[in-house]
This record gives sequence, C-alpha cells and structure tokens, in this order.
Amino acid sequence: MNDPLAHVLLIEDNPGDADLVRLRLVDGKTKVDVNCVKRLSDGLAALKEKLPAVILLDLNLPDSQGAETFRKILENAPDVPVVILSGQDDEALAMKALHQGVQDYLVKGAFSSSSLERAMRYAVERQALLRSLEMSRRQQLEFKNQFLSHVSHELRTPLTCIHQFVTILLDGLAGKVNPDQRDHLQTILKSVNQLGAMVRDLLEASRAESGKIRIEPRCVEIGDLIRQAVTMMQPVAREKEVGLEVPSCVEMPAAFSRC
Repeated sequence: MNDPLAHVLLIEDNPGDADLVRLRLVDGKTKVDVNCVKRLSDGLAALKEKLPAVILLDLNLPDSQGAETFRKILENAPDVPVVILSGQDDEALAMKALHQGVQDYLVKGAFSSSSLERAMRYAVERQALLRSLEMSRRQQLEFKNQFLSHVSHELRTPLTCIHQFVTILLDGLAGKVNPDQRDHLQTILKSVNQLGAMVRDLLEASRAESGKIRIEPRCVEIGDLIRQAVTMMQPVAREKEVGLEVPSCVEMPAAFSRC
C-alpha cells in the first residue's frame, strides 16, 4: 500500500455499500484507485487485465454466494490479498475464510476509514510475508534435493565397489571361501544392497515431497523383512550372547507399503 495510486478491486453489487466503501477509502490517508464491479465474473475478468494491490469482496453476489465466492477469487488470484466485506457478523464463516487464505473479514457498516485502511495495509503485508515464506520454503527444498543428490552419488560409488569385491570373493575368484566366510560375505552383500535401497528410497522420498514422483502402495512380505533384519543383526547378537531367531512355523501376513 505504499504506492500512492494503489489499485483496489471492489466486488460489490449493492450501490449503497459500494459508495460507502468508496467514501471510507477517500477519507483515508492513502490514495487509491478503485475499480468497482458488481458480479464475480466481472471481477475475475478484471483480474486478468490487471492485478490489484488488494481485493475487497462481498460474498453474496448475483452470480456467486457464500464461501464459493472467495474460493473462486483465491483460485484465480492466489497472490493477491483478499478482505471480505460482509453484511453478516458470522464468526464461523470468517474463520473458515481466514483458514482458506483470506486475509481479513470486516462487517459492513462496522468499520471506519482508518480501520478499513489498516485492514488493507495489514492484508498486503501478511500476503507479502506469506509469499516470502513460500519462496524460502521452495529454496530450502531445492537445496535439500541438491544435497541429497550429491550425498547419494558419493555413497553409491563406495557401495558399488564393496558390492563388486564381495561378489568376487563369493564367486571364488580370489581363492576358496569356507562356509562361515561365505555366510559373512552374504550378510555383507545383503547389507550393501539394503543400504543402496535406502539411498534410493531417500531420493525417492525427496522427489515425492517436491511433487516429482507418484507414490503408490504395494504388497510386501513382512516375514522376508524380519528375516533380513535378523540375519544382519546376528553377529552383534552373538557378541552380546543374545539369541535371535524367526520361527519358521509362524505365518506372517503381507502388508501394504508406499513405494
């Protein structure tokens, strides 16, 4: 509202209420250029021609009623602050509007020039703050994605190396491997594969958060996951003299997992 000719879009079908709002704006300290339309469709058309600094919106118009009115405005002008001017002192509707993105809710005839000007100024400042926060959030998300991409690349290189050398040992290309050594190597290989899968899942989770991937549920065997976990923890368990086993007779159901 620092612009001396701040553009205000007033969507009001009642001539008396529209004149009252204009009078309040004229009496205010800030000079404004008011464009008044009587229908929501006309207001949406005006938004396509020129975005105002703020929108003053009546909810009950000839072509739109109630909450649907401000929803359509917010859909078409999400970055423009909206102040509702209503003839009803409806606290529930006011809270609903505020939760969905409206910046303020004023009751017609109950506001002065100073209070209207203050509401408009605060609405503009809050909207600017929201835009700044959203921009900061997107920048942080992009930084996180770049960081995860770099880390995953650095992790994949040694994991690939470990996988290749363990496979060489298991194939006996570096000499004979006894049964205990083979078990240990297979555990290492499973752990490497699991860590690689975790890196991929981390990247996919980041992509999903940024809306770049579609997440769909799939069926997984819980028993297989538990057996893998027990196998990996067996060496630690033996050192601590703790027994770990999965009864073969117990049937474990499948479960849905998002992937």
